[in-house]
Amino acid sequence: MKLYKYGGLFSVLTLIVVAVVFAQWRNGQRKITRVEVSFAENRHDFLDVETVNKLLILNQELSTIGVKDTLALSSIEAGLEAYAVVWNAEVFTSPSRVLTVSVEERIPLLRIIGNETYYVDIEAVKVPLSEHFTAHVPLFFGTPSEKQTEALVGFMQKINTDDFLKKEIVQIEDQDGDYLLKIRSYDFIIEWGEFTSFEQKAVKLKTLCKYLDAVEEKPDFTRINLKYNQQVIASS
Repeated sequence: MKLYKYGGLFSVLTLIVVAVVFAQWRNGQRKITRVEVSFAENRHDFLDVETVNKLLILNQELSTIGVKDTLALSSIEAGLEAYAVVWNAEVFTSPSRVLTVSVEERIPLLRIIGNETYYVDIEAVKVPLSEHFTAHVPLFFGTPSEKQTEALVGFMQKINTDDFLKKEIVQIEDQDGDYLLKIRSYDFIIEWGEFTSFEQKAVKLKTLCKYLDAVEEKPDFTRINLKYNQQVIASS
């Protein structure tokens, strides 16, 4: 009798386990019914919801994806991140069969104008221009190599940590390995030289601009040179 009793209990437990596993499997096979798209920090300069939906349709047949189809979800993320303007994509599903797509765009740091025209971001990745959006970032005139692009990105990161320079720098130009800068509030060209001694050169430039703001009669020069230690050389 005891063996029969325990055997019956084992059978019941087995049926319960099978039922739970089957229910989980069935739940995982349920198909997506709706897609919700969001953008990190609500920033969507290059893309909009309609564009992301089109990209999703191009990459996957959404109606065939199961709620717990992790391989398909990973494939969607990889497909979105293959687009140059997308920095990160996260895709997940809910028990109510909603596919949620969160997209984070790349943020332009500098606009390159040379043999090609494009933006670069903080990772030195090329970001294509958009017909619907223009980033207000400094312009670089030239065709930089990969190494030079990385140096430009490093320089711009330093620029963006300084409130004055971030507001003022509007243009950078390569002249045989030396760099010429233009700023927003003054007409003179700045001979910055190589991307070295950033702090010293920044202090000299800001000190000069502060002096020019304080005097009534502006000096007559069109160019300043910051390349030499503890000197600012002005010329016409």
